[in-house]
Order: sequence, then structure tokens, then C-alpha cells
Amino acid sequence: MARGAAARDEGLNAGALTNPALFDFWEKVFLGEADIAVLHGGRSSSKTRDTACQLVRLVDHVPVKMRVLCIRRFQNRIQESVYTELKWAINHLGLQDAFDVQKTTIIHIASGSEFIFYGIERNLEDIKGTSDVDILWVEEAEKLTQDQWTVIGPTIRKEDSLAILLFNPKFVTDYVWQNFVVNVPPHCIVRRINYSENPFLSQKALRDIAAMHERDPEMFEHVYGGVPLGDSELSIFKRRWLDACVDAHKVLKVSLTGRNIIGFDPADDGEDKSATADKIEGVFTHAEDWSSGKDELVQNAKRVWAKAKNAGATVSYDTIGVGAFVGGYIDEQNGQGATKVKHYAFHAGGAVMDADKPSDPQNKNSPLNKDEYLNLKAQAWANTARRAMLTFNAVTRGQSIKPEDILSFSSVIGAKKLDALFTELCVPWWVESEGKKRVVPKAKLKKDLGVKSHNLADAVIAADNVNITGSTYTLSNLG
Repeated sequence: MARGAAARDEGLNAGALTNPALFDFWEKVFLGEADIAVLHGGRSSSKTRDTACQLVRLVDHVPVKMRVLCIRRFQNRIQESVYTELKWAINHLGLQDAFDVQKTTIIHIASGSEFIFYGIERNLEDIKGTSDVDILWVEEAEKLTQDQWTVIGPTIRKEDSLAILLFNPKFVTDYVWQNFVVNVPPHCIVRRINYSENPFLSQKALRDIAAMHERDPEMFEHVYGGVPLGDSELSIFKRRWLDACVDAHKVLKVSLTGRNIIGFDPADDGEDKSATADKIEGVFTHAEDWSSGKDELVQNAKRVWAKAKNAGATVSYDTIGVGAFVGGYIDEQNGQGATKVKHYAFHAGGAVMDADKPSDPQNKNSPLNKDEYLNLKAQAWANTARRAMLTFNAVTRGQSIKPEDILSFSSVIGAKKLDALFTELCVPWWVESEGKKRVVPKAKLKKDLGVKSHNLADAVIAADNVNITGSTYTLSNLG
């Protein structure tokens, strides 16, 4: 193995010129123990510069021609690529005479090895057609989508080829985060590194980092701690809030009550999934999603009707898209037997409830619901998030809480399903329309992040907000 032999015979740790915290990582990578190397963490951690140094030294030590393909999502100019970092590394390592740094490529004079550069958005087909790649370096890999990786991954098909993915985590639902960090594939080495392991930071940089930690500790955790969004001020829900909600009623030793509700988010298209969330006697006890399509709506409605009948529950369903027909299908089932299942149309795009009441029940001076939220969906997400926060404060800080404000998810749901559900809840953030809060549109989530839909989360919101604050929507007048 060429790169393994170089690492073994020459050593790729350039002493004080590269980060000693990563010596073990690069040794494993270049000794050929992995097909994919993932290096993630916050800013100022030395990820990019250390990678540039190691690849420059590798190419300089291997006496055979190699192709190193360097890509990132957007690259309008060559200077926006890692081209600049490689130039810096060549100078930093004193190897100016060994490389021919051209305008659009960098070539090792002795071996003919070359670094080539592409932007994914504009050059995906060119990348697909690139052959004989020895090393693939993906910078800003957090922005990769599954569709893009399906095209890019096969470029490293040679026996001794290697993919290096570098990124600062952004969202907990990012494809790379979920498929290379949360679920590590075979033959993949993953290393997290943050600024605290970078010995080359200036005192000014350390002061700036300390200032952010003092000013905004939550954003600090994302920017410099490498924590993906989903537990920051940019998200409607915070992951730490939700983690505290697992078996919260048991932790707080409170017996919750309430009518049984099955939240139902029906599928809108072939890529979408149907989902249900069961809130039984005040506690979420079950959540599931399944692949579905418009032609299966009747079948899915019957499935949810049967579940609600067995649980003695009301179905609260999202009426957006195909959901508008769910109530009619449930009524058809009700007409065929003695058991009647009540249902509630959760009009996410409709008007807010209790329009003239304060948006924060604990603060009479807060804006009115009609002035704070654009629609019922925004109000409902805010309401459930508020209960998650209050539950977190009660569980972790001992603050008092009313039983009706406790948000509790039973651990019987299972760690894997709870993680998927909490991830979905943590992704959306607030945007503004007409001067009011709204949940970021699903179309934007899909376009920007590759997130198809948060079905489980929507099912939870539908189940949790049949009656937000004592409005006229009561059990007696549900359909």
C-alpha cells in the first residue's frame, strides 16, 4: 500500500509543524486501516491545516503518481477551495522546490502527483467523471447530502484509495453526522477535535474564544465545541430539554392524567412517511413512522382508527395536504360499528387559539398570541417547547411545575426511537413572516439540509395541542 508504506517508512508527523494531538489519528489513517477518515469538531481546531500538511507530506514521500481530489460544496474561485491551505502547507513545510503551484492545480514535480479542485454544486458531473482518484478530500462535509455522496463516493474505487471528510457539525440531522458519526460505517476512523487541542492558537484567538464562552455559552458549544445544532438558541427545542423529559413524570413523582390522544401525521408523497405519537394519560408512550403514499391514505386512516379504538383515544390529525381527508375516512369506520372514535382536525396553517391571550401564560406582559405567532403550527410548537423547558427546569434544577405543564416521554419507546424523535423536534427553527414567528418551512429544510420531513415531531405536536390553553376546542365538540 503506497500511502501505508510512506507513513511507516518516512513518518508523516512533522514534529512541531503539525498538531501532535492528531499523530495517532493520521498514523491509523495512513497505515491503511480505513477507507474513510472523518475529522470533525469546532472552529480553530487545526483540522484543515493539519490535513493540508499531512497530504502535502504524503505526496512528497510517495514515489508514485497520485491524484488527490479536493472538493467542497461551493467554489466560485480557486481561492475559495483548500488550494490556499495547500499552498500555505507547502510553504510551512519548506517544500516550495518540490511542488509546481499552478493557477488551478498543484503538481508534485518529482512524481507528477496532482491536487485537483472542484465545487460540488457546480461540478457534480465533473466529479462523477473523475477517475483514478487516490485520495478524496471533502472540506465542509457537513453540507453533503445523501444524493451527492451517492455520486461522489464511487470516485474512490481504487483498492488503496481513501476519503477524508472534514467538517464542523451543523445540524443533528445532517447526512454526514448521522451516517459517519452517529452510525459509523465499517472501515471508517472518526476523530473529534476542538480548539482545546490546538497548540498553535494565538493568545488573541484564545481571548476571542473565551469571550464567546462568556457572552453566549450555548452558541460557543456549537461554534467551538463542535456540538451540532439541535441544542442551541437557534432551535425551537433544545435537546437537553427533551432528554430531561424521558420518564419525567416518574422522576418528579407526579401521576399525570388526561384524555388519550393519538397524534397522526399522514404522508403527503412517496418520499414522506406517515407517523403516529400516542399520548396516553398524559404521557407519550409510543411513536412510530412508516413508508406510505397518497394511495394508501385510506389504509393508514383505518390503521390509526383501530389504534385509537383500542386505546380509547381521540385522533388528532394534521390536515395539511392529504390529511384533509382523514376525518372523513375515520367517520366511515365509525359508521360500520358500535365503537366511535372521536377525531380532531389540527389545522396547522390555521389561526391561533386564544388569540387575545398572552403568548407566555406565565408572563401577562408577553405579546398576544395573535401578534406573536403566524399560525396554529407556530403556536403549538412553541407551547410544547415551553413545556419541555419547564420540565427540564423542574427535573434538573428543582423548580416548581404544574402537572399539566409536564412533558413526559416514556422510556419504553426505546432509545433509538426517542433519539429519532428528539432529533426531528430539535431541527426546526423560528423564521419571521409578517412580523410574526413561524416554523421554518419543510421545503426550506429539504432544500438546505436534505431533511425530507419531521413526521414524528409533527405527530407529537398534533397529539400535544388538541387544546392548547383552554380554548373552545373541547372533547365534547370534537368530530
